[in-house]
Amino acid sequence: DKVLARMGSSKATDRAYNEPLTADVIKKIPGEQLAVSEAGGIWAALQELNGYVFMELIVLDTTKIKTFKGVTMTFLGDTELKLTSDSGEIKSDFSDVFNRWLTEISFEITKKDLNFIKKKKYTQIQLDFKNKSLLFDLKK
Repeated sequence: DKVLARMGSSKATDRAYNEPLTADVIKKIPGEQLAVSEAGGIWAALQELNGYVFMELIVLDTTKIKTFKGVTMTFLGDTELKLTSDSGEIKSDFSDVFNRWLTEISFEITKKDLNFIKKKKYTQIQLDFKNKSLLFDLKK
């Protein structure tokens, strides 16, 4: 099915994407899982470079992201936090291990932003790119 899906077979693609993610497979993703969706989730890790703090995201989803205008991530809740990707060019890579699209996105964040995220003052995370949006629920 994976070969057929890569060649463009929509039925094979649907079957391949509908395989559930197992706990063993999810453990292979680096970082802390922030949010989940039916198709995957969002994982984050922090990296400090020259006094700046970056949140490195890994988005696992059935949707391919390819844009030259960056991604906006919004933490939705009573108060909102909106972050814009550090780089304009974002491109997903297909992962045979996860059988989904893997997208790495970097965001520069402040200590205030980090505090908001750590205290989980949000219920959902929305990623916006081009004219599309992906919605993920807070991992409890």
